[in-house]
Amino acid sequence: MEKNNTEVDDTEETAASFQGSGKSTGFGNVKTVIADKLHKAAEAIGEKAADPDAQSGMAPYGNQISGWLDQSAEYVRQFDYEQADARVREYVRQKPGRSLLIAGGIGLMIGAMLRRR
Repeated sequence: MEKNNTEVDDTEETAASFQGSGKSTGFGNVKTVIADKLHKAAEAIGEKAADPDAQSGMAPYGNQISGWLDQSAEYVRQFDYEQADARVREYVRQKPGRSLLIAGGIGLMIGAMLRRR
């Protein structure tokens, strides 16, 4: 339980430091926090996989998952949401009908998932 409180404090400090600097937007803060969490999870899984007491058959999987999480963290850090927004807006301008069908389909799937709960 103590570890979770420490992680929450670290997240709040990270977000507060970015808000105070004025160099990043709200989405940039979220992006940084997510990337940090992914990296910490990758480190924890990598340490568990390297532990000599761990099951020997599971260690390669732990290393592979750790690598994937590190790659995901790096992708999140480098993701340019403004460029993605511009690309989505351009796609919607070029193909409005298809965009409406895609949005409707996603809405139906989300509605079906929420209805089942």
